[in-house]
Amino acid sequence: MIKIASDSQIPHIEQKLSEFFGDEYLLEYFEYDQLTSNDLRDVDALLVRSLVHVNKELCNESQIKFVGSATAGINHLDTQYLDCQNISWSHAPGCNAISVTHYVMAALGELIQEGLFNVRQSVGIIGYGNIGKMLYQLLSALNIQVYACDPFLKDNHLVNMEKILECDLITIHVPYSLEGAHPTSDLINQSHTSILKDKILINTSRGGIVSEELVAESQDLIYVADVWLDEPIPSITTVKKAFISTPHIAGYSIEGKLNGSTMIARECARAFNCLKESSLAKDDLIDWPHGLKNIVRDMHGYGFPVAVFKSELDLQGISDNFKSISPNKLADEFKSLRTNHPRRNDFNKYSYKNLIALDESINIDFFNAIQNL
Repeated sequence: MIKIASDSQIPHIEQKLSEFFGDEYLLEYFEYDQLTSNDLRDVDALLVRSLVHVNKELCNESQIKFVGSATAGINHLDTQYLDCQNISWSHAPGCNAISVTHYVMAALGELIQEGLFNVRQSVGIIGYGNIGKMLYQLLSALNIQVYACDPFLKDNHLVNMEKILECDLITIHVPYSLEGAHPTSDLINQSHTSILKDKILINTSRGGIVSEELVAESQDLIYVADVWLDEPIPSITTVKKAFISTPHIAGYSIEGKLNGSTMIARECARAFNCLKESSLAKDDLIDWPHGLKNIVRDMHGYGFPVAVFKSELDLQGISDNFKSISPNKLADEFKSLRTNHPRRNDFNKYSYKNLIALDESINIDFFNAIQNL
């Protein structure tokens, strides 16, 4: 019997473990802020989120053979230590890519409604992984001028960083790294202050990628941020200065969370040679429930389907709540806002097939692009 310890906030993890293990496991839950090395002494597998730092201090007295993180990023995992101890590990790259894409598109919608951006301006994407590619595809389908750069990839349509920094809006989608050929720590910093004058910067990657000194000193930068240094105790000054501030919820869609659970449950079963492939069918698309006329209105008024993204993700409302939290209770309220984030579906969960019946002039390429993600 495989004994598994799981963060209690990983959604549907018991269901997913049952799909891939059958009944060959024993599951215990823990609260991420109460986990100690003593809790892991007789545990075979550890399943975490980004708020648990998995390292020698936590695992040294355990018999753990597998660590799984239901997250795209891995900077909370000491992978060098795990490899040295022959502890296999896995994470969930791309699990919430559509959810984060939804966030960025919702942010564009907010900026468009406020008159701070329009579809005739340019967008630069830093990082051409899962999220970067989706954004490029969707923005291109809306005939928005979009550029992308990624020093790790060779692709004829990618541009250099200098070209990205010329764009009106820049959105960042890279992992956090201190070392290597292209470290991303302080990738956008005070040396870019003049270049970013009157521009828009969106950061949904990691707090340390954008210098908070840059944000503090820039008088004309419009900053949208979902990630912060020193979470769950971010700088209140930076939070309040940003146009939109949210408590690290960009990847928090129903599907994004469930994808992460599915991916690590499968890899956990595989690590112990217990894998039973799931036979569950993919869910059918749901008819758009928020009124197709709103989408038609936005496409004609803005050239951008604001309602597609805002209907289930009201970033301005979330931002207002986040900015109002008490500095004396910052950590607790940050965690509470994340835990109680309203349930929302990814935008490609819905069918928009009846739009053309309402208005044949609608740009259907964009909605076809959604279904092809």
